[in-house]
Amino acid sequence: MQMMPVKQALSQLKRMIKGKQRGQLTLLTKKKDRSIIVQSYDNRLILLEQGYRDAHKEYSYTGARHVALAAFKREFPRSHQVYFSFKTIN
Repeated sequence: MQMMPVKQALSQLKRMIKGKQRGQLTLLTKKKDRSIIVQSYDNRLILLEQGYRDAHKEYSYTGARHVALAAFKREFPRSHQVYFSFKTIN
């Protein structure tokens, strides 16, 4: 995992939501007590949120943008740096 500015991590998340990248994106706070894991498959997006709210939901690409960005803002409200990891899934 590598440290990354929040704005850069947000742009990576938006790229996954659009469906341009397939794989698993993991974002953690510096203390590693809050996280968001986004898995992108054929026509669906799985969002796993741990920290302030513990949730595991599945969405289509069209309905996932607002929910994923709201989860990002909820879990990383004052963060400047986040841990970032991306894995491709076949």
